[in-house]
Amino acid sequence: MPKQKQGLNKLRKLSLPRIKVIGVGGGGSSIVAEIAKIFSKKKVKNAKKIDFVAANVDWQALKVLPKRVKKFYFGEEITCGLGCGMNPELGEKAARADKAKIQKELKKADFCIFVSCLGGGTGSGAMPVFAQIASSLNLLTLGVFTLPFKFEGQKRMEIARASVAKIRPNLNSTVIISNQKIFQLVKEQTPLCRSFLLMNKILAQTFEGLIEALYQPGMINTDFADLKSILKQRGGLAFLGSFSASGKNRVSIALKKLFQNPLTNFDLKEAQAFLCDIAGSKNLSMQEIEKVASTIYQFSPKAKIILGINSPRILKDKVRITLLAICYPQEKKQKKAEKKKEVLKEEKKKKIKKMAKKKKRPPSFKIKRRVRRDALDLHKIAKKAEEDLFSEEKKWDIPTFLRRKLSSSK
Repeated sequence: MPKQKQGLNKLRKLSLPRIKVIGVGGGGSSIVAEIAKIFSKKKVKNAKKIDFVAANVDWQALKVLPKRVKKFYFGEEITCGLGCGMNPELGEKAARADKAKIQKELKKADFCIFVSCLGGGTGSGAMPVFAQIASSLNLLTLGVFTLPFKFEGQKRMEIARASVAKIRPNLNSTVIISNQKIFQLVKEQTPLCRSFLLMNKILAQTFEGLIEALYQPGMINTDFADLKSILKQRGGLAFLGSFSASGKNRVSIALKKLFQNPLTNFDLKEAQAFLCDIAGSKNLSMQEIEKVASTIYQFSPKAKIILGINSPRILKDKVRITLLAICYPQEKKQKKAEKKKEVLKEEKKKKIKKMAKKKKRPPSFKIKRRVRRDALDLHKIAKKAEEDLFSEEKKWDIPTFLRRKLSSSK
């Protein structure tokens, strides 16, 4: 091999991020194990560069998992190899007891994708601790979490919601999946195992699309630096999807699958950043690329859009669209603050206009209203006036020396 090519390969290896997909708790570990199985069956390119880790306090549950998955056992002193029995406080204690061990495991990664089924003890209790450690190490993180079914009860949902509130501030972005929405993907008579398998397949193809977007060099390249720029803040909400289609209207079909994904409640109109990777065969046209880009632009015209295009050999006549959309929490607050400022400005303007109108008005004079009097009142007033006149006349009839005597005697 020429020296130049060897040098390029070395640089390529150095620039590739070390990715860990970590399942925390029983549910998260089983999802990660299924994804690892799908990756090995499909022989996904660059799959060997990814570490699939199952982190759990239940030793028996870990033993059943395939060899492809690394078993990370923690909390032995707290749970003695057993589960947490829907007690998140116990799960948190178990994780805190092995904080140094978790820190050592996470240090080996550049980008961590955490997967957990919230509502139980281990996932809901330990996952916030994993998130805190990842944040302290300044790792790039993405969380994919499932919320329990309605039939699992309100208590589980309360535990899950409380856990999400603790996790979110420490992760760069979080994808929330509702288990209840699986019913929209499958028929009523579909067995539960097959339903979960379908969800795992969707997650596997999503991770496959994202990993290939980061690892696969393309015509327009998307790499780890692009991912960093998209996941720039902590506490964000995310939409992550990857769907493929073939045939004449392959782009329209892939976009429809992507945007009609019922597992998430994410509103793409609220997104401030998009990382989109279009993977297709050699016959991928400019018109198809323009259609994808314009569709994303229509959702949020002011958003930051990073577009990648590559043509892997696996996709013969297909187009695969992978989309990561982010909604930043700070920008939401800023938008609300801006709206409040606008409202206050309008109110001030209205007040100023009212004051100006008041100044323009002529000064109002108080007009004394005449009191209406009846005949009796008029008779009394006339009588009093007559009496006053008689008394004045009497004074002038009496001589001055006698008036003085009368006034002195009084």
